[in-house]
Amino acid sequence: MIGTHRNTPAQRAWLIDEVVRNILVHVPSVGSSRTLASCARVSRALSEPALDMLWSRMVDLSPLCQLLPEDSRPNGNTTHGMSPSHIEDTHWSCFGRYARRVRKLHYHCREGPSERLTQRTFAALVRRAARAGTPLLPRLEELSWLQSSQDITPYLHFFSPSLRRVTVYVLVGAPRARADPDLLERGDVGLLSHLDAQSPDVEELSLEGIELPASLEPLLAFKRLRSLRLGTVAASVSEIVSYCAAMPTLSTLSVDLTNSRASASGLTHGRSSGTVHSESDLALHTLQELRVIGAPSTIAALLHAVHPDSPLQRVALSISIPASDPDSDSGPRCAELLATRFARTLRSVRVQYARQASRATAFAHYARPLLPLRGLRECRIAVAGDAPVELRDEDVRAMAEAWPALAALGVTVRASPAAGGMGTGPGMGGAGRPSVFSLAEFARHCPDLVSLRLPVHQAVPLHDEARLGGLRDEGSAGGVHGLREVWLDGAWFAQEDSERVRRFFARTFPRADLRPMVNAGVLCERNLPSVCATA
Repeated sequence: MIGTHRNTPAQRAWLIDEVVRNILVHVPSVGSSRTLASCARVSRALSEPALDMLWSRMVDLSPLCQLLPEDSRPNGNTTHGMSPSHIEDTHWSCFGRYARRVRKLHYHCREGPSERLTQRTFAALVRRAARAGTPLLPRLEELSWLQSSQDITPYLHFFSPSLRRVTVYVLVGAPRARADPDLLERGDVGLLSHLDAQSPDVEELSLEGIELPASLEPLLAFKRLRSLRLGTVAASVSEIVSYCAAMPTLSTLSVDLTNSRASASGLTHGRSSGTVHSESDLALHTLQELRVIGAPSTIAALLHAVHPDSPLQRVALSISIPASDPDSDSGPRCAELLATRFARTLRSVRVQYARQASRATAFAHYARPLLPLRGLRECRIAVAGDAPVELRDEDVRAMAEAWPALAALGVTVRASPAAGGMGTGPGMGGAGRPSVFSLAEFARHCPDLVSLRLPVHQAVPLHDEARLGGLRDEGSAGGVHGLREVWLDGAWFAQEDSERVRRFFARTFPRADLRPMVNAGVLCERNLPSVCATA
């Protein structure tokens, strides 16, 4: 019992706010709301910290609206002659005592009678906050908003100086709704302009499904923005670069350039003030992580805009190569740009190719441009298209020798069933794949490798076991290589072949976990009939 007289050190500890909050942090997540509500009721020492934690994260607006008395909620039938938009000062003060505790709002904007009633009450709160000259949630730090309309009005009212992280997700194909004039009294203010004005210290911004204008002028400078995820943008690459170059702390950029065009006149256009900037001024100097989707030309234009002295460490490219593109090297040239400009700093590269080719291609065509990146710790290469891709033992050896610091490697190739060769289903483990024993190259050259996914040939001949694996019939477990996660893609091994694969891993990669492949039927269970390869 926490009494009013605290004479012992243990009792006086309850007077220290930090101690109380550290205790409440350890309340079990299951039933935490009930526990925190009880703490807030039974003890003055626990009340404020418990209420702060209880209200710190919200996923619904109803609890905020229910802070108002029943007769002051706009429900279509006013009582006591009260206007639907009228909120008494005492009721507003009560609302403020709880609204200031909200730090995170993760909200899914739904439709229905109860939601419309909440929205009417919410509209009254917005108008009352505007008259008071204060944000609706004055200490909100994180806003995550999901809706099915292009109307930007609802979430604008949560922008405040305290906001640091913003995520707005609009469902694909959402209709453009008409803005409520009662909610937006200052006119049709653009999302980015409003955010820059109301929340200049935002650090993370993610916009998905938002229709941004074809021109991003006037340029806005989020001085503390570290992470920017723009989604699909219609603006040109040069405009995007000019926009992002104004952000001095931007370290992560993710953008979909599917609807964009490459820079036509270089990165020299000025801001709204008319100032002309050189290409060096408008380069991206602070990027550490870059994720891009688009055609080879637009991706290459953006990579050229990243300054070669930037601390770029992680890159993910999703390159779409259309059938009309006569230059089959355009996609790999984007990867070559990475190797020539950022070989000193890059540690993680993920490249996904979507191609519409009519003839088979060697996997080396896609992997060779990345081989100069000697410091790579993670590499993922995915190739999908209509024609087969041939991956051979020589390619495995080249990757192992080129990337000695590798910790994770993933290679996936997908071809349509009509293409043959490098498919991924049962019975498609034919030509154009390396032997499973070629993986021994990673044991020789990549001591830090812990995760590996690679397509392999379904056949496991004895002569390959001796030649590439250096194994005899029953090799003892030798070596302590740290590979743990492994997946052999596109193969379904029969019983005898499964035993050979087990022997190979027992000796070469003794820590590898083969259970996921056994559970999926890639490897047969020990001493069971050969049913794995049947389809």
